[in-house]
Formats: sequence, structure tokens, C-alpha cells
Amino acid sequence: MKKEEEKIKEFEAILNKFSSFAKANIQKFNVQKNGIDPDDILQEVKIKIWKILNDEKKIKNYASYIRKIVNSSVIDQIRKLRREKGIFFYEKHRWISEHKRNYITDISCDINIKEIIVQAIDSLIESRRKVVKLFLLNMTIEEIANFLKWSKDKTRNLLYRGLSDLKMKLRENGIEYKN
Repeated sequence: MKKEEEKIKEFEAILNKFSSFAKANIQKFNVQKNGIDPDDILQEVKIKIWKILNDEKKIKNYASYIRKIVNSSVIDQIRKLRREKGIFFYEKHRWISEHKRNYITDISCDINIKEIIVQAIDSLIESRRKVVKLFLLNMTIEEIANFLKWSKDKTRNLLYRGLSDLKMKLRENGIEYKN
């Protein structure tokens, strides 16, 4: 029991002495731009310090060791985020390819319609065209905003205007969509 209390006291002493140092090292990576919470990384650092104390390893230079822990924790979080994004895009493309077959068979009946739609989309203003194409890939407004690094309001506004322009251009070419 005494040993456990000593570990807790040592852990608290390390945190008191090095928490500002750890936070500063985390901030230098500017992890917020990737959507990572610095507090999550700080929590990982605390867990790793606790595990080292439980393994009863002796650390000679805490500052150097904590910097190393921060670096590895940031790298781990970025890798995790990239894996999750990769899974998201893989699933999105898989879903699209599964549903694309049905879409293609309907459209292939009249190649002219497909050409008209492509031309109508390509004739949109670039910002609206980007949003509309992503929306037609079944992305939500939030996903599009995150992908393009725009606000949701800007994305929604461009999407609605783009869809309105697209409907108008299709109507001019004799294609009208009815619910």
C-alpha cells in the first residue's frame, strides 16, 4: 500500500512540475488544425508516465522523456486520424461504386442525357461546381465543409445556389426532375 501511495505522490509531483512543459510541447505541433484535441494528447502523456512508474523504470531526464512521449503521442494521434479518414473515404467510394451500377444502367439508356448533365455541372461557377459534385457523391454539408475547409454556412449557400443553377441549366436542355 505504501508503495502505491509513493507512486501516486511521484506521479503527482511529475505532473505538477512538467504539465506546463508537456502542454507547450503539444502546442508546438498545432494539433487543432487536424481536429485533434490537445487535452487528448495530454491524457495519453499522463497514461504513459503512469505506466512507466508502474513498471518501476528509472527516468534520468524527465524533460527529455516527456518530450519524447509527447512526440510519439502526437504521431500516434495523427496516424489514427489518417486511418479513420482512409476508412471513411474507402467506405464512401465502396458505397458509391455499389450504387453507381444502378445509376449507370439507367443513364446508359440515353448517353445524350449523361453528356448534358456533365456539361451542365461543368458550366457551374467553380466553387458551386465543387460543392455540387461532392454532394452528388452523397457527402453531407458538414462533410463537404470539412473537406473543403469552409464554414457550413458558406458550403450550404453554395450548394443551394449550385443546385438551383444546375436545375435551371437542365431545364433549359429539356431535362426536368420531379419528386
